[in-house]
Amino acid sequence: MENESAFKNWINPEVVKKIANSIHDELPSFNKKEFLKVADELSNLELKGRVLIITKYIFTHLPQEYPEALKIIVKVMQKDKLKSFELWPFSEFISQFGLDHFEQSLNAMYILTQKFTAEFAVRTFFAKDHEKVLNYFLKLTHDKNHHVRRWVSEGSRPILPWGMKLNVFVTNPKLTIPLLNNLKYDKELYVRKSVANHLNDISKSHPLLVIQTLIKWEQHCPKSEIDKITWIKKHALRTLIKRGDKEALKLMGVKGATKISINNFKLNRKKFSLNDKINFEFEVKSLSNNKQTIIIDYLIYYIKTSGKLSPKVYKLKKIELKKNEKVKIQKNHSLKPITTMKFHKGIHQLKIQINGTIMKEQKWFFDVDSNL
Repeated sequence: MENESAFKNWINPEVVKKIANSIHDELPSFNKKEFLKVADELSNLELKGRVLIITKYIFTHLPQEYPEALKIIVKVMQKDKLKSFELWPFSEFISQFGLDHFEQSLNAMYILTQKFTAEFAVRTFFAKDHEKVLNYFLKLTHDKNHHVRRWVSEGSRPILPWGMKLNVFVTNPKLTIPLLNNLKYDKELYVRKSVANHLNDISKSHPLLVIQTLIKWEQHCPKSEIDKITWIKKHALRTLIKRGDKEALKLMGVKGATKISINNFKLNRKKFSLNDKINFEFEVKSLSNNKQTIIIDYLIYYIKTSGKLSPKVYKLKKIELKKNEKVKIQKNHSLKPITTMKFHKGIHQLKIQINGTIMKEQKWFFDVDSNL
């Protein structure tokens, strides 16, 4: 039985109809009848495939001169009859066909990102001429619209989920640091979260640059803004913390060897099914004569389609332990089905990680295959 809440169903025949009506309102000669035939081709396609085929139909039925087609698309976007993912085919249209019209396309994406997002569309433009887009983005770091400011950080991320990898920034991430410098004190958490994710991308191949950047930000940060940098630091270093990177741990306040014990590690049971919750608890005890900073993560090793175990790391807590102090930690982890992950029958593992080091583990059994 098909899952009606699957991502692919965000783009459906009703969305096709809305797009057709919106274009026809701006272009009476638009062949709505022929365009609507694309709805018959959606059922066997996943989300991105549906977006791409609608984009193809838009290209076929709009004026073949890109600037003229773009004018119609911009008018449709400005009318606000289409919302959110309904605008994705327009984003893809600009990405595919607008590279020879940089200025017009960037201006269209400026409008688009305030109504949906242009973080994916702009990446083909970075690939063609990164310097031109960087110069444009640098000006937008001070834009009054927070969606635009987020676009600057998110659109230039070296490794964006669902997006084209920007190899020029993977190789030389220093190119985007000036953008992040201008956004680090942004009043919107929405923007600062993107800054942290951008730095986390960089940390995967250039950890030292991220460490140096955060140290510099802290050293020159006014007291009124320090909470913002502290938040960014915590989220930007998450991959390095999971790896047990010593410099990242030091920046988060972890000094010297971690001296603790993990005791009474318990799961509420050993066998689980879909929609169950894994309730687990354990005790952390300091074995040091000095105060210690403790960063606690937990890892769940899920069985993949291949039958092999693959870990996913989850943030749990950061605490300060005094001499000989004990702290009880409790957590509920939901096994609710999600569209981006499949659960498979078999033995899984739950591991406790302290300051980047695995300290304890337990096995548990998942007894029902999901059909997601």
